[in-house]
Amino acid sequence: MGYLNKITSLNSKDVIKNRDLKKTRLHSILKATAIINSKLDLNHVLKQVIQHALRLTNSVAASIILTTDSDNDLVIAYSTDIKSKIRFPRKKSIAGLCIDSGQIKVIYDAKGNPHHFKKVDESTGFKTKSILCVPLSIKGETIGCIELINKHDGTIFDDEDITAATIMSNLAAVSIRNAEVHEKLQTTNLALQTQLPSGDKIIGENKEVQRIFKSINKLKDTSSTVMILGESGTGKGVLARTIHDQSNRREYPFITVNCSTFSQTLLESELFGHEKGAFTGADRLKMGRFELASGGTVFLDEIGEMDKSLQTKLLRILQEKEYERVGGTETLTANVRIIAATNANLEKALEQNQFRKDLYYRLKVIVFQLPPLRERKEDIPDFAKFFLQKYRNELNKPVREFDNESMKALQGYDYPGNIRELENIVERAAVLAEDEVIHVSDLPDEIKHRKYRMSNPITTSEKTVSFCKTEKETILETLQECAWNQSMTARLLGITRNQLRYRLKKYQLTEPDTI
Repeated sequence: MGYLNKITSLNSKDVIKNRDLKKTRLHSILKATAIINSKLDLNHVLKQVIQHALRLTNSVAASIILTTDSDNDLVIAYSTDIKSKIRFPRKKSIAGLCIDSGQIKVIYDAKGNPHHFKKVDESTGFKTKSILCVPLSIKGETIGCIELINKHDGTIFDDEDITAATIMSNLAAVSIRNAEVHEKLQTTNLALQTQLPSGDKIIGENKEVQRIFKSINKLKDTSSTVMILGESGTGKGVLARTIHDQSNRREYPFITVNCSTFSQTLLESELFGHEKGAFTGADRLKMGRFELASGGTVFLDEIGEMDKSLQTKLLRILQEKEYERVGGTETLTANVRIIAATNANLEKALEQNQFRKDLYYRLKVIVFQLPPLRERKEDIPDFAKFFLQKYRNELNKPVREFDNESMKALQGYDYPGNIRELENIVERAAVLAEDEVIHVSDLPDEIKHRKYRMSNPITTSEKTVSFCKTEKETILETLQECAWNQSMTARLLGITRNQLRYRLKKYQLTEPDTI
């Protein structure tokens, strides 16, 4: 009798212990649900699902495996042991069997199973013994699976593990889908923002500019690469946007990348994106500009500043339409039109082996050469009036026109910074104007104190010298006019101080010593 009481007592303790374990596990699941759903970031969701699935099943390692656009491949989207995404064949893999059947798979001896994808173990050095694979299903569609590997205590996966993993998979499937939808909405929003009209447009009656404008209509049904040449501030970005807006890609994003404003490492990440953990600070997956611009246009401004290693990757996109994110192995397709622009002499860069010849000829399909503003002075009044209207509205000021003297002064200036410099000058004048008319006193010193070309015409030989100024000569002349004030020089040239400093170093321009 005493023996039976002892057994009953032991059984009661076991029941209580099991009940407490179930309560603890239920509490953990509820806590996991709250944490996983606290953010819509996909990487957050994947990470939290893995961490809680590991804890609930006492597993050594885990992965979330998702389907891809290809019916032949799966991708390890997040793993405790693998830093970058890995694609692997869907057929003859345990994950593939789980996803295709939509059923839970428990493998007690992975080493002897013909469906275990052993190359992952070979690449990571991990030894897979047992596997629990649970499908991720939502609304009848299986989008992937959770794969749990090995138990810490060396035992096999039991019914309690399967129940916990199934609950986690049901939660994960909904959370992953919500995060994916949120990510797509963010991408679409960014793409839509890039399509907002800038307000700028091609202006003027200059014959060369009109010829270019008419040629744009012939490009609307093609995806031919376009190269735009011209000095800084001549409107290369406006022309690129116009080409996009009049093309059959106009409903898709127009993405601009200025190659001179990024270091080469950052530029690679901007263009192609990066995987989480690709480098220090890469705490999440980032989509690149080519991915964001899918279906639309990528405008590569100042392409002459691109490093040769990146030129090779850009050439691959032009030739094969393929690329990988930084730190990734998944091959992506680039469905974009590329428009490139530069103020550099690329032919000279070819001679100096600074620019790839094969890339140069792939870019040079359709070429437009924008003339500097000093060669189209007949258009200065139209530009000045356009910018005045723009800043009149922005500043909410009554200023509405230029007097004759101020307009003559504007037309007599050579504009080393081209159209961008003229815009800056008009903005400044609009800010300083005290009534409805802009006077010459509202213009910068470099214009109002200069002899007007209109009243003292230059000879043909002088024009030739002026028109053929190199970038170096233009920068040096502007520096001298501004008494080597770099901020003023950069403003007049329509470039940033960093871009000016780069060119000072490039052309070895230094301020002369003064006594």
